[in-house]
Amino acid sequence: MNEKGRFIVVEGIDRSGKSTLSRGVTDLLRKLGYNAILTSEPTPDFDSKFSSLYKEEPSPENEFSILTSLFLRDRQIHNSFIKEQLSEGKIVICDRYSLSTFAYQGVFFRKFFKDDESFFQWMSTFMKMFHMDPDLTVFIDFNSKMFASRKSGEKRYSLFEKEQYLSEVYKIYRICVDRNALSSKYLIIPGDLDPESMRKKAMESILDLLRQ
Repeated sequence: MNEKGRFIVVEGIDRSGKSTLSRGVTDLLRKLGYNAILTSEPTPDFDSKFSSLYKEEPSPENEFSILTSLFLRDRQIHNSFIKEQLSEGKIVICDRYSLSTFAYQGVFFRKFFKDDESFFQWMSTFMKMFHMDPDLTVFIDFNSKMFASRKSGEKRYSLFEKEQYLSEVYKIYRICVDRNALSSKYLIIPGDLDPESMRKKAMESILDLLRQ
């Protein structure tokens, strides 16, 4: 049905409902006849390729920069896959992308900068080296206070799923979203909506995009 490929990213902190929303819109698009695929970051191959380097969970103090470099290498490989799918006219739905790296890894890089402006400018430039602008980024506005009320799924690295840490992650997410960073267009969905309402809001914007 669609001739032009589209790249759509779903973002938000842990337990926000990103994965549920990503799967939901992919399924709905397929039912409507669109050639939609679902992908995610870190990619499914990340653990087999890179996590074997660590006998135990890496510590932020000693190895966080190495872990970040592995995430970015994973993205380079992933970008090649995404470009191929887009060239075939597919709609690529991605559960996490550059904005997640900006927010999650940015918490640790932020301490090296004198203010938010210098941090934002450096991090934006850094991220663009490994980035393709999505046609639409769906951001689930789900903060760390809401986090405690949701059950946790499987997590690769538990250091990324702590309420105090996620509070800082959320702040960086909001800075990026408010500045329209790393995306052609944003849709903000309240994090307290039920999954069906989230899907409805997301699909309205996605179908709008596909008609353009």
